[in-house]
This record gives sequence, C-alpha cells and structure tokens, in this order.
Amino acid sequence: MAQAEHIQLRIDTDTNWTAANPTLVSGEAGLESNTGRLKIGDSTSAWTDLGYFFEKGPVYLKSYTVAQAEAIQTTADLGMVWVSDETGGAQPAYCDGTSWYRFSDGTVIS
Repeated sequence: MAQAEHIQLRIDTDTNWTAANPTLVSGEAGLESNTGRLKIGDSTSAWTDLGYFFEKGPVYLKSYTVAQAEAIQTTADLGMVWVSDETGGAQPAYCDGTSWYRFSDGTVIS
C-alpha cells in the first residue's frame, strides 16, 4: 500500500519573502501569510522573479519590457504578462509560444 507523503509549505509575509528573495527548489511552495498568494519554485528563479500560482481573486501579471518578453517567448507557451513599455501604453499581452500579442487588438507587441 502506498504511504502518504508529508507536505510542508514555507510561510512568511510578502515583505519578508521579497527581502530574503530565496530561490525555491523545483516544486517547493512558498505561501505569503498576509496575502494568501502562493509561488512554486523552479530551482533557478529567485522569489521576486517567480509568478504567483493560481489564486482566488484578481490575477497579477508579472511586468516585463517588450525586450524582456521577447527574450522569454519560446519558454512562455500560452503565458500572459504585463508589458510596461508597449507602444500606446502599458497593457497585458499573451504568448502563443512564438510571439507576444496585445490583448487589446491582437497585434504583436513592439
């Protein structure tokens, strides 16, 4: 018979997580005790570079410049980001694995 595993979350406030900025191992979960938001580690990204896992309430998109978004587009299949320096003003964009497109009109970000 399979034995149950014990899972323990690392928990701290958003301020403390940001100040310490640790790199969580792949699959390790970190919970913000004051916001209820959760991040899952990938063994390479520091806390402030990780996006939030599913959360109840508003979705917070990680902010990138156009150049930063273009640099990660091949690893962000079907991802969403906030583009801070998009032509016409900051706005959300989505990736199909090849290019990033503005939500507003579906054109490639620039």
